[in-house]
Amino acid sequence: MSEVHGTGSSGGIEYYIRGYQHEGGRWAPTNSHRGRLLSWVAVGLILLGAAAAGLGIVLAAWWPIIAGGVLAVAGAVLCAVDDIFTDVVLDDPRRESEEPHTTPLHRIKKRDREIAEARLP
Repeated sequence: MSEVHGTGSSGGIEYYIRGYQHEGGRWAPTNSHRGRLLSWVAVGLILLGAAAAGLGIVLAAWWPIIAGGVLAVAGAVLCAVDDIFTDVVLDDPRRESEEPHTTPLHRIKKRDREIAEARLP
């Protein structure tokens, strides 16, 4: 289980801060990276295309830029076909209280308005 680094209450709401939870372990269904293989291939194609286009810019050659663009577009199409955005981990919502905000922002804005109005002719 996670290590508890701090506890307390704020406004009647109890909260706790859990330590860093690394990927994998007993809370994850697998010990490997998240996502399907096709999603990783699509992202790899986009990265390879970006690297090839960058190399083409440095070398001032058109063919690596065009090849990189084609690879990036192919990767983007694979992302759309594979529905890559469904490869997310849905965690429970966090129940943490907000930190107190003591900055008198309304007074700062009021003072700024007064200064701006004083400058008007």
